[in-house]
Amino acid sequence: MALTPAQQTVFDVLSDAEGPLSAAEVLAELKNHAKTPGIATVYRALNAGLDSGTYVAVTLPGDDTTRYEPADRGHHHHFACTQCERVIDVAGCPGRLSPLVPDGFTLTGHDLTLFGLCDVCA
Repeated sequence: MALTPAQQTVFDVLSDAEGPLSAAEVLAELKNHAKTPGIATVYRALNAGLDSGTYVAVTLPGDDTTRYEPADRGHHHHFACTQCERVIDVAGCPGRLSPLVPDGFTLTGHDLTLFGLCDVCA
């Protein structure tokens, strides 16, 4: 599937990001480009990426903001700064969580979000 110029630009921004970005954060990153799209164009590009499976939506506990990241990043978790709201990918996984699962239940996946202050806010 060929990407429109706006879709390619959004894809490049998300691919270069250190973690998932909201539509507003994508738009802020695009402010330095010669042809800055509007927020509606950014949302159309993000929705097209979700529909095609290029992106996944990331939601964090206690936060209504949807963020987006490339779907090919594999299993990972996130760190969310409680001051500036920056979200970055965290490499690694605590691993075996099955001992925490109640008897009779079946674990099919997990999502871990770490909260604290980022390197800039700390």
